[in-house]
Formats: sequence, structure tokens, C-alpha cells
Amino acid sequence: MFVVPMKSKGEFLDAFKMFTKEIGVPDALIIDPSGEQTSSASKKYCQQVGTTLRVLEVHTQWANRAELYIGQFKCAVRKDMKKINSPLVFCDYCAERRARIHKLTAKHLFQLQGQNPMSATLCEERDISNLCRHGWYNWCYYREQSTPTPMQTEMLGRVLGPTKNVANSMSQRILKANKRIVPRTTVCRLLPAELAPTNHVEKERRRKFDEVIKQRYGDVLSLPDKLASNFIPYKDDETEPMQMPSDEDPVDSEERAAGEQSVFDRLIHAELNQYAKVLSRKRDEDGNVISMYDDNPLLNTMLYDVEFADGAV
Repeated sequence: MFVVPMKSKGEFLDAFKMFTKEIGVPDALIIDPSGEQTSSASKKYCQQVGTTLRVLEVHTQWANRAELYIGQFKCAVRKDMKKINSPLVFCDYCAERRARIHKLTAKHLFQLQGQNPMSATLCEERDISNLCRHGWYNWCYYREQSTPTPMQTEMLGRVLGPTKNVANSMSQRILKANKRIVPRTTVCRLLPAELAPTNHVEKERRRKFDEVIKQRYGDVLSLPDKLASNFIPYKDDETEPMQMPSDEDPVDSEERAAGEQSVFDRLIHAELNQYAKVLSRKRDEDGNVISMYDDNPLLNTMLYDVEFADGAV
């Protein structure tokens, strides 16, 4: 997962150049048929770096396997911001931080062999110290070395995630009380005594800080008037959110109502080696599921509807 904040779709080529510089040149670039991605400049750059540009058919974004994970990634960013009630305008910082967590977390995938995606791709061990010490939009104290006496050198702030190409690897983006965002390495979490409800001094200090930030940037539900007038919501050509299979298959709601035992069908939404996708269980004319399901594929006698890349089912 690689995230590049952009002001408009026109910056796609610049974002792709950043990807090839930091991660490398992919074997193929699978894109939607938008003008920014299929422009002559994009095609020329793909030829220069030696990669293949593969364009999907219009309104078939589901054919791109990355769309499922993009949907899950967006849900994770929304949860991070909702949990701490951080302003909407900081979604790009939150997305960059969540992408780093995704890249440095090992997955249960055979291709990774127990490694995280970053180590498996670049064959390098990566440090997670700058991620595990501070949560998203957490309170902190940082030092301002240029503060004159008798002003305090320790200042209250909010952590917006690790910086990129600034200072050392432990540097964090800090939201200051004056509404500016600066990189700092002298960042400390608040102590339990400072976060205690009985500490009215620290509590009042944090309340005033949030009031100032909300007036300028809003919160997780709304934007301030100054920003709302110029705000352009992000929009792409993705399909409806794709849901991962749960403990109870929604297709079998009638069966559960009849008292039958619900099962977790591991083949629903599975992607096959022939670029096909299992859509649902096959049913007869009366709506009953054909044959019986079993977790063991050798004993599973059920029939399924399978959709291939050309649209045939």
C-alpha cells in the first residue's frame, strides 16, 4: 500500500514517479480508463521505465484485485479518525500513517512467508518505533528550543504521524496550538497523571487546544465555513464497497430462519487462478442450495456461480 496525497487527479503522473523512486518499477500498471492515467505523458513514462500499462474496461473496476484492499484501507482510515474525532482535513496524514502500518504488518499470505509486505518487496528490515510509540492524533508534549525565558519550552500538541524525508526516522508531524504543523523529534506522550480526569489544569489546557483547532479545521463530522466553501470531495470510479465473507452467509438467511445451521463458506468471493471469482452458491428452481458444504474442499459437493474475466458466469 503506497499513499501519495494529491490536490487533483492531474497529479497522477507525479505520484507514480514517487512510487517508482521509493518502491521500484512494477511489472504492470493496472489502471482505470481515466484521462489522467491514460494520457500520452503517462504512457511515455511507462515506456521509459519499462513497465506495461494495462487499462481496464469502463465500469469494471471490480476486475482489479486492488479495489478490495483499497476499500478496506479507506474503512480503516475512517475508523482512525472517528475514534479520536480528528478533523476531516487531516485525512491525508491519517492515510499515510495507516499505509505505513499496513506495509510493516505481517499478513497470513503464503507469498509473504511470514514477512511484512515491505520486507518481502525490498528485502530490508524496517523499524516500527516511529509508529508504535504514538497513536493517531494522540496528545503529546514537544520542545520549542527557541522559546525565550520565561516562556515554557514544553508545548502541548497533537501527533499526526511520522514525517517523511525530514530529520531522523523518529521525527513526527506535530499540530501546534497556533494551528501550524511542524516536524519534531522531541516528542513525549502524556503521562497517566496528566491524562487523569482529576488533573483539571491539564484537562482545561487540552479543552482550549481543541477549541482553537475546531474553529480552524472543524472536526470529524464537519468542516469550518472557510474550508467548506472551497472543499472538493474525493471521488473515484470505484464500485460499491466489497464485503468480506462473515460468519453467516447472507445468501442463506432463509435457511437460518428455517433452523438450519449456518456455516462460513470459505469459497465465496474467492479468486481463482484462472482470473475468475466465486459469486454465490448455486440453487435449484425452488431456491434450495444444491448439495452440501464442507470446510474440506475434498468433501465439499456444492455448486457455485463463477464469474470469469470476460463477464461469463
